[in-house]
Amino acid sequence: MTDRLEPSPENRWYWSDGDEPVLLLGGTDRDNLFQWTGERLRDHLDDLVGAGGNFVRNTMSDRKEEDVSPFERTEDGTYDLERWNDEYWNRLSAFLDATAERDIVVELTLWDQHDLAGSRWEDHAWNPVNNDTLPDGSLPATGGDHWQDRIAFFRTVEDHNEPVLAQQERFVDRILDHTLDYGNVVYNVTNEGWAGIEWELHWAEHVLDRADERGVHVEVANMNMSPGESVEKVIEHPETFSYVEVSQHNQHFAGASGQDHWDNLQAWRADVEDAIGPRPFNNVKIYGGFEGGKEAAGDADQAVRWFWRNVLGGAAACRFHRRVAEGDEGWGIGGSERALTQIRSVRALEEVVDLPALTPRGDLLTDADPDEAYCVADPGDAYVVYFPDGGAVTLDVGTGSYRLRWLDAEAAAWTDEETVEGATDLSLDSPERPNQVVVLTAEP
Repeated sequence: MTDRLEPSPENRWYWSDGDEPVLLLGGTDRDNLFQWTGERLRDHLDDLVGAGGNFVRNTMSDRKEEDVSPFERTEDGTYDLERWNDEYWNRLSAFLDATAERDIVVELTLWDQHDLAGSRWEDHAWNPVNNDTLPDGSLPATGGDHWQDRIAFFRTVEDHNEPVLAQQERFVDRILDHTLDYGNVVYNVTNEGWAGIEWELHWAEHVLDRADERGVHVEVANMNMSPGESVEKVIEHPETFSYVEVSQHNQHFAGASGQDHWDNLQAWRADVEDAIGPRPFNNVKIYGGFEGGKEAAGDADQAVRWFWRNVLGGAAACRFHRRVAEGDEGWGIGGSERALTQIRSVRALEEVVDLPALTPRGDLLTDADPDEAYCVADPGDAYVVYFPDGGAVTLDVGTGSYRLRWLDAEAAAWTDEETVEGATDLSLDSPERPNQVVVLTAEP
């Protein structure tokens, strides 16, 4: 990247690396991509870039069988939290180099509670029974299979658990030693945070303090299980959380679908604008998996619709969540061909309209049922209308001459094209195919 990523001075709903606003798009098969190495990582990133992608997620997780731990083992097989495993950190450096070389933005998550859920806790380095660093009883186990049952690990700030907190800070400092020199990294404190604001603020402020010591400024957010809560915390702590991470609104369990999904995003954007001014909205996880995935995640068709509503609704960053793989739970469509085709379609759209310059204008549509069509526009200059699954609506356009084109987002291909003149109430009848986009641009 040419510069450090920051909210665009021209349009603070979007990101910029010193140039004009940029829309971040991604779809990858792994959350902790840094654990992949060599051609496997490079090929995956190249596929993304080849489709027009520039955004990935990276959790600092080590919960898969092929993953390596950040900590070295002693001769008796226990972990030593004060000795680093070089392989873990070398993988992180290689990943950071690979993404920076390709101008890919990384949203890096410090703490993913699912790393410590159920049986993962029994074998994890952080469990005091598996290391010779933490005092006995410093992290009492409470039993159960959910990460919330590991509550003591995520209450070290509130409980003033200094022995464990010191090791947690040492680990995060090591991450920052590797990442702060990279301008393509933004930080997310927790994945689906539940531990409370004391924990979240501690780590956000810790990152900001370390960055300040290094003489750089970085962007930090926190993702809560409730997307509305994530929005509220940015409003309440604007000096700490500089962007909004609302991924959980792209699934059934904590989010919404259809018209409600669009309306929620618009309401949150209005709340943020009124309270503190525009901030980028990131969706590092857009759920919705293929057959065999989780019911709460939705299906692949819903994933694509969530993606398009976010893109056109003014989100700054959108990434398809990891897809079904052997031994995985299947929460998304990841870096599949269908996901990459949607990214190609957005980039094709950007070749004819300036998406960040358009604003949601549902008021320009008449005869539209809920979730039938969505409109963004710069009236008199450009209009984009998205049809999730066919439909017919009337678009109020300014008088003049327009070039009208249809984009089939499932093929990343332009279809019908014509010139429209003199109409102010324009009838739009979508092809009976999913995910069709009509674009009107004013003729010179």
